Amino acid sequence: MFRLNLLNYNFNALIILTSSYLLLIDEVDLITNLFFIILYVFAILQKSFNYKYKKVFSSILAISTVCILFILNDQTLSKEYFINLILGLAFLKYSEIENKENHYFFGFTCVFLAVSSLVYGQDLISSLLSLLIIILSIIHLYSLNQTKILKLNLNNLVKYFIFAISIIPIIAIVYFIFPRAELNIKLFETKKNQLGIPDEISLGSFHNISGSEENVFIFKINNQDINQKYYFRVKVFDKLNNNKDWLNSEYKILLSQFKNSFKVSNHNRNESVDASLIMFPHEKNWLPKLANYNFNNSNLDLNLINNTLTSKEILSNKKSYKLIYDKKGITFQNNILKYYTLLPKNISPKLKQWAKTNYEESKDANEYLNKILNEFKTNDFYYSLTPGTQGNDYANFFFNTKNGYCEYYAGTFAILARLAGIPSRIVTGYYGGSYNEIGDFYTFKQQDAHSWVEIFINNDWVLYDPTLSVPSNNILNSNNNNFDSFNTSSTNNFETGQMDINRIGIYFEYINYIWTNSFIRYDEKSRSNFIKEKLTKANNYKYFLTLIFFSIFVFYVTKVLTFINSKKFLFTLFFKKLRKENKNISEFMTHQEIFSSLNIIDQHKYKILFDFYEKLKFSKDFKVSIKNFYEINIKILKYAYFKK
Repeated sequence: MFRLNLLNYNFNALIILTSSYLLLIDEVDLITNLFFIILYVFAILQKSFNYKYKKVFSSILAISTVCILFILNDQTLSKEYFINLILGLAFLKYSEIENKENHYFFGFTCVFLAVSSLVYGQDLISSLLSLLIIILSIIHLYSLNQTKILKLNLNNLVKYFIFAISIIPIIAIVYFIFPRAELNIKLFETKKNQLGIPDEISLGSFHNISGSEENVFIFKINNQDINQKYYFRVKVFDKLNNNKDWLNSEYKILLSQFKNSFKVSNHNRNESVDASLIMFPHEKNWLPKLANYNFNNSNLDLNLINNTLTSKEILSNKKSYKLIYDKKGITFQNNILKYYTLLPKNISPKLKQWAKTNYEESKDANEYLNKILNEFKTNDFYYSLTPGTQGNDYANFFFNTKNGYCEYYAGTFAILARLAGIPSRIVTGYYGGSYNEIGDFYTFKQQDAHSWVEIFINNDWVLYDPTLSVPSNNILNSNNNNFDSFNTSSTNNFETGQMDINRIGIYFEYINYIWTNSFIRYDEKSRSNFIKEKLTKANNYKYFLTLIFFSIFVFYVTKVLTFINSKKFLFTLFFKKLRKENKNISEFMTHQEIFSSLNIIDQHKYKILFDFYEKLKFSKDFKVSIKNFYEINIKILKYAYFKK
């Protein structure tokens, strides 16, 4: 029979350590992962060798780990930093394991890491890994008290599994009741986080931000047209400086300069729309906004001029928002519209001449704008992520290289519109997303970052996406899958019925969405409502306390009975009373010698007790029934305390 060697503590600890690293491998960036790998290798090597001042060296390394992780965490004291720190210290604690006491400390550290991650974690994989680490750690801690190798059979597996999952009710109580206050203290400003849109746009800006596959947000709306492509706006760039950089004018400056130049002309609001958005943390305060929709949240600021949203607090954890239909008609007067036609004096003469000639040959603004789009469509323009370095030379792009990506086309289109006196501005955000047919939602990643143009025409801002004018055959490479498929038809994997890896990924993405959404909805407000509405009601509170105290009572009664049985506690009273009544019985005599020294009457009277004690002490397969346990111990108590 194969035996499960739970006494190989070092192997068990290594499995737990590896699982703990896997718990955070997807939560940290590449540099932090490299640091953890270095610690992982160091922990294994140091544990294999004993040398002088080992503890001192580990202490120095522990202090260094605190500092290094602080720097890698963007100099921010956050819950992520402390969870990463626990893992770093777990590596070091593993490297110092020499005895059972070290194993205990290491095991409790890993349990604390897993519980912390589970309470704050929101995706399915991290939750399952946290639960696995808790189970493995508790089994490891329990096995430290074992003295024999257990057979690998169903009974032992069930025994260990039940013992391990016994901590789940405690985790549930912590999750539902324990407050999860956000800790996010930023001591220094850094530029580590690349999620979102840059503060200014130059030719090549999106090359630095659109290569990441990191999730940004998930959007879901019922009764949607799956063929519709959604544009979520984040920032609007309305000013071109002398270096040809597009800048984002601050809302406060626009309000002070044009406070009487615009007003809300009509307002159509409908809160019954069933739409939601899950925002992933990005440590900034911007939010993606869909045109004619708003967030049902009072902790947000709306920029009426640019139709963008910002949060009053940094988004340091996942949040779920409900969207409502909220269409505002804004009337703009001429003085603010002129602001959207301003250009620096050093615009290329060739661009100016092209705009002048083509505008004069157009019957109206619409025809002129279509001429620009047709130029991109028919004059050998290409979409490429590697157009080469050329600076902010829009004329060179338009007349010569004709090779670039979204901000090349958006910037050129906006300049050509302004050269004709047409108000224009660049809008940046996220386009398209990845559609999940199972859950009927869209996942937007950083690689979906995009820029397009809004033109003020017919008394409204109208969306133009010049990038989409590029023929599909001229798309050389793209991070955004929606660019690869516009103007083309793609085969749906579900229609072919092929169970491939993509379909499995779609199913998993859906399951993860359901799990994540359930966790997010139970936020600090939900916790307060749960305590207030469920637990503080008289009956519910009474039942809840009764259940808690009853569970504690049953737990401790079981533990006491188990202790009494395993330690043969009452038999100590029995033998003590026998020695007191029989002076010839020594304290060092075995139970057989004690039995032999008794008279015939006492031997007959106590033979059952001695047989029970012998089986309990020496028989491995002897199982005590509740009836026998009760009868034997009652006899001992009667003899010990009531016999005169």
